[in-house]
Amino acid sequence: MALFQPPISSYIKASQKMWFTYSTSSNEFQHGLLGVTDSYIVGNLCLQFPESEPLKAKQIEVIIKGTEYVHWTTRHGNSSTTYTYKKQVLNQTLLLWESKSLKEDSYEEITKANYPFQFLLPNDLPQSMKLGTGRIYYKVKARINRKSNFMKLQGSEKKIKCKCLITRYSPLPRPAPVQWIEWDDPNALNRGLSYDISMDYDTFGPGNPIVVKLVVKLLKMDLNVKEIFIGLKEYHVFRAGGGKKSSKRYVQQISVFGDQLRTMLNNVWSHTCKIDVPIDEVKWTTNRHNINVRHQVKIKIKFGLFGPKNINLKREVNIANISNITEIYQ
Repeated sequence: MALFQPPISSYIKASQKMWFTYSTSSNEFQHGLLGVTDSYIVGNLCLQFPESEPLKAKQIEVIIKGTEYVHWTTRHGNSSTTYTYKKQVLNQTLLLWESKSLKEDSYEEITKANYPFQFLLPNDLPQSMKLGTGRIYYKVKARINRKSNFMKLQGSEKKIKCKCLITRYSPLPRPAPVQWIEWDDPNALNRGLSYDISMDYDTFGPGNPIVVKLVVKLLKMDLNVKEIFIGLKEYHVFRAGGGKKSSKRYVQQISVFGDQLRTMLNNVWSHTCKIDVPIDEVKWTTNRHNINVRHQVKIKIKFGLFGPKNINLKREVNIANISNITEIYQ
């Protein structure tokens, strides 16, 4: 099996004499579909020291750590308040090698070595995220307990650190029908328009677009339907030190104008709208206290200037990294 090295840009702290490798070509340590199957961090620690200056080591460990971090500053005139939250979400250590020497000076010499390692990830582990104000990040670190060399200003520890991307997955969603309907009831009669709007799912993602089925019936022939708007709105909420910061934006939206609707019998219009979920523009739904990301599908039926009040509909949905269960390992 071919081994690949993380790009140099992935290293937080690097060394020419020790480095990581992994068996996937996608610049990832992760194997398996976290959230769907068992998932592991799998790699190798490679050492290569010159024979003239071997590593004198007592112990070699590899550590994986994950951190949730929120930080922002709010200004009040000439003063400001800074809010910060930091929590470790993962901390696992694996002993790769230990000296077996019984001597008082128990260091052993190493020139070339390769130590494989594997960590089982907790199934509820959050994915890596970068949201500006908040982020969740992971790193793999190798730590060597070595003999100090004061002449070369070398301490008793040698380390390398590398960024580690953690990705969560969601299985193919089961049908979860969503429907808004006002059809020939008093509200519809007063307004002059009936509607039956539905979605077959409430979980979406790349490869599983948002499909909205619209059926609109005109009860008043002079009623002007100006626009039907459908949008996916994303909400971010960050909490730290008693403070709260929020933002929202539409990540995708489409509009169907009155003259685009397909006319059917009995003044009934029908239309099917599809909104793709772009992996580079949307963040996954994340239900955490300090970093929270949620999504809504919003539907607005807009009338002319002298028409009835606009119809505003909304539904909470999940945006997930949907994967077919057959895609087990990279």
